[in-house]
Amino acid sequence: MSRRATGFSLIELMVTLAVMAVLALAGMPFTLQWIDSNRQMQARNLLWEAVSQTRSLALRNPEHVTGTAVSARLQHSGRSLQVLRGAGNEVLWQGELPRGGEYRLTGADDYADADELQASGDLMSCVAFDNRGQRLPGAASCSSAATHSRIAIGMNSQDPLYVDLL
Repeated sequence: MSRRATGFSLIELMVTLAVMAVLALAGMPFTLQWIDSNRQMQARNLLWEAVSQTRSLALRNPEHVTGTAVSARLQHSGRSLQVLRGAGNEVLWQGELPRGGEYRLTGADDYADADELQASGDLMSCVAFDNRGQRLPGAASCSSAATHSRIAIGMNSQDPLYVDLL
């Protein structure tokens, strides 16, 4: 009696690898969308925290400003977010946004899709708050329109998410 060695042939292994490669390639777009969605949620949460920190600092009013003077401001540059005291440069909180995001100041109307968000020109750079926690649209250190009440967050082809400035 001869015993034959059992196992997989080279052809069986190659077919299995080919099927796995096709399945991996088919799942790649879904994986990329999931990653973009995750980054967009991280950015929204970080912006929400930054706005909350800025308003909280403005309400504490450590500079004892009055009237319509800037009590606290939120600055965005590149991927960096910073909460600054008054009109000065002292950083009291900072965070780093995920790569590939679009951050725009917007009003109450939603953007239809990611393309409309990317086509708009209102990049978020700075938002100032007074000692009552109210946004100062015409502040000298942060000039944003009075109609801007939210930050729109876009990530590649994802529909925008929003953070209210209140």
